[in-house]
Amino acid sequence: MAKAFPLKVRARFGAGHQHLHSKNERDPISRIEHAQARLEKVADEVLTEVAQLERVKKSYLKRPQFSWMTGQLSVLTLQDFVGAAFGAIFFTVTQEVWDIAAKLNVAGMLALVAIAFLLGFSLVYLSRRRKFIDEQLHMHAITRAVELYGVSFVTALAFILILGTASGSQILPQAIIITLPAVVSAATADLLFF
Repeated sequence: MAKAFPLKVRARFGAGHQHLHSKNERDPISRIEHAQARLEKVADEVLTEVAQLERVKKSYLKRPQFSWMTGQLSVLTLQDFVGAAFGAIFFTVTQEVWDIAAKLNVAGMLALVAIAFLLGFSLVYLSRRRKFIDEQLHMHAITRAVELYGVSFVTALAFILILGTASGSQILPQAIIITLPAVVSAATADLLFF
C-alpha cells in the first residue's frame, strides 16, 4: 500500500548498507515489512467487522417504534401515558378550561383536534435523531402522532372522569381541550426518551 512506501524507503536508504545475515535470521527490513503486512491484514479485518456492525446497527435502528398500534402494549405506551399525564393533570383542574369547554362548538373541537395532531406530528417529525434513523419518516411520524393523540385523549378522559370535572355533554369538549397540552407533553417525552 502507499502508506508503507515511506517506511520502506527510509529503512532501505537510511541504513546505507546491508549486513549479511545467516539464512535462519531475517534482516530488519524484511521483519518490518512482514510486521507491516500483518498489521494491514488486521486493519482490513477490523474495517470489515466495523462495516458489518454498522449494517446490523442500521437495520436495527431502521425498525419503527410504535406503541399500541402494533397490537400490544409496550414500554412506549407507558412512556406516552406518563408524558400525557404530565400535560393533562394541570389543565383538568383549571376553571378556565371548564368555561371554554362549555362554550366550545363542533368547529372549535375539530380545529383543536387538528391542531393537537399537527403539533404531535411536527414534534415527532422534527426530531433530528428520528430523521437520522428512519427511512420513511413521514409515514412513521403520522402513525406516531396518531398514537400520541390516542394515548393523550384517553389520559385526558381518564383524568376528567376520575376527578369528576365534567359530566354529560361537557366531557368530550373538555377532553379535546385537555388533549392539546397532553399531546405536546407526550411528544416532548417521546423526543427526550426516543
